[in-house]
Amino acid sequence: MTLSARRLFDIVRLLPEAEVRVKGEEGNWVVITCQKARFRIVGLPREDFPAVPEFDFAKGIAIERPLLADMIGKVLFAITTDETRIQLNGALMILDKRHLILVSTDGHRLSYVSGRLEKGSSESKIEIIVPRKTLQELTRIGEGQDEVIFGQKDNHVFFKAGRAVLTSVTVAGKFPDYEKVIPEGNDKLLKLESTAFGDVVRRVALLSSERSRAVKFALGAGTVEISSSNPEVGEAAEALEIDYNGPALEVGFNAKYLLDFLQAMGPGPLIMALKDDATQGLLRPVGMEGRDYRYVVMPMRI
Repeated sequence: MTLSARRLFDIVRLLPEAEVRVKGEEGNWVVITCQKARFRIVGLPREDFPAVPEFDFAKGIAIERPLLADMIGKVLFAITTDETRIQLNGALMILDKRHLILVSTDGHRLSYVSGRLEKGSSESKIEIIVPRKTLQELTRIGEGQDEVIFGQKDNHVFFKAGRAVLTSVTVAGKFPDYEKVIPEGNDKLLKLESTAFGDVVRRVALLSSERSRAVKFALGAGTVEISSSNPEVGEAAEALEIDYNGPALEVGFNAKYLLDFLQAMGPGPLIMALKDDATQGLLRPVGMEGRDYRYVVMPMRI
């Protein structure tokens, strides 16, 4: 019997904490009863449900669930919401022996994180694009499980956590060459504390343009001033003391993009590497054991 998953869920979630009985009847009808509640809903023939591909998980690759969930949280927010850019509608997943990489971008920023598997290992390099929705669902299944078993077959990916199995089609197309986007020559280094830095950006952004969310960084000896200006509202500025003795620099960034990274990173020290007002900025946490997390954000002209 094939039933509407949404309708079934809506019914079950509102039922009392008691035994639920489900009974099939002729004509693809189903009766659901719970105490004095009774529902009779129409379904479709079993044959109408699409065939689900299967995978032999004995040949799967074990990935520690805490590692996978943490890595997904560090890239999920940077996946584009523009459905016309098909190849960016997911995160690039690379599995090479014990090395796992996830990369996402929306064209204005890029999030990269890598980690090392403790148990599982791939025999050959796997490179696929996993859809955003699949990654979201993946963080919800297998709670309490130590690992997720991963598999790939043709254009499908499979994830097994406990009794739950998640199957998905991969995203078609070629993911951009992310290595060319990550800057290497940014020599102006700002050592910051994520919580204090985020608080300043959040306050200053209150008076930024609602459309661009732009804030300006004015870098000088021993300080960086973060400011915003909106002719319709006003202006704001706040300075942070930093260990910096290099040349002066002014560059703009989208405040929301910075705050998204800081939330994903969590509390702790970070380095913001800059070059000039036309080169993308690079942010990365300091001392994140077992992870290599890098975040690239494009500059804005202010």
